[in-house]
Amino acid sequence: MKKLLLTVLLIISSLPACAFENYMIVSEAPFKSAAAENPDIVSAKPVFTIDNKKKIILITPHKSGKTKINILFSGSKTTLDIKITNKKTTINPQDGFEYFKLDEPPEGIEILPPPTANGGAE
Repeated sequence: MKKLLLTVLLIISSLPACAFENYMIVSEAPFKSAAAENPDIVSAKPVFTIDNKKKIILITPHKSGKTKINILFSGSKTTLDIKITNKKTTINPQDGFEYFKLDEPPEGIEILPPPTANGGAE
């Protein structure tokens, strides 16, 4: 009985971890800062590249809802609208940005199956 209860608890506790889609947003131009209006719904983490420019933002949803991400460039400000549901993250596309899901492999890459074991020579 204890094993069954432990198995059910482990399965239930791991369900929310797979519920949301994480995104990577890449900007054409470097920005100064990026922040979410409501950090309880989503967090926006800027990432520095090798040449010390901020062009990448990692989006990590925490719960369902709507919020905005404010991105401050050297001379302007851009706002991205984000809607989070249990199974999908929707970002209103803006010019100057590329959007990539982090939870699935990119298109055009062939993922080969694992090799089969032939065993040793007998």
